[in-house]
Amino acid sequence: MRTKTLLLTAVVAAAGLASSMAQVYSVNVVGYVSTPLVAGQNALVSNPLNNGTNTLNDLVGSLPAKSSAQLWNGAGYTPSLKGASWSPNLAVPVGTGFFIKSTSTITNTFVGQVAGFTNPAPGYITSGQTTTNHVAGAINVLVGEAIPFTGTLNDTNVNLGTLPAKSSIQVWNGAGYTPSLKGATWSPNLPINPAQGFFLKPSSASVWVQTMP
Repeated sequence: MRTKTLLLTAVVAAAGLASSMAQVYSVNVVGYVSTPLVAGQNALVSNPLNNGTNTLNDLVGSLPAKSSAQLWNGAGYTPSLKGASWSPNLAVPVGTGFFIKSTSTITNTFVGQVAGFTNPAPGYITSGQTTTNHVAGAINVLVGEAIPFTGTLNDTNVNLGTLPAKSSIQVWNGAGYTPSLKGATWSPNLPINPAQGFFLKPSSASVWVQTMP
């Protein structure tokens, strides 16, 4: 059985959040995730696709001069500033979240392949293929989906429900963070969108696996 991936057409919107609306589209394994950015507003995004190099110049190179990026290093943020190009040109692996602030309102389009997949003939991702994000325990990591599903924390495609109890998540709401705590399920059951970044703190070292349905 072969499926045309989640990347067919999904439009996600949440009023007032620059980083919470994304359009995802594709006809095969190569996909596109478009994320609107509002001038002067911090957006918490993530790299949803593997473009081969996964650096700021290739992921968000279309942003105007004086835009800025902040990558979490485990204790604070490593900054980068856009001139003719990003300096420093930081690496952003698939499934990594980062803050971005554009100096003008623009739609950034991430282009690439779903992480962990090659191009199976005739160009479709087959059902049951998986990708994995290893997350350490008891520390904050800034992450995003490695397969860009639209869903919620408890959704089986997003698959964060497999993380252990007492894990926590902080989702950026444009001005601060909305928290969720894992018991038997995540509460509140927050929405998760393609190319959205969020802080994740597993209560123990975990393997976050997403699978193509």
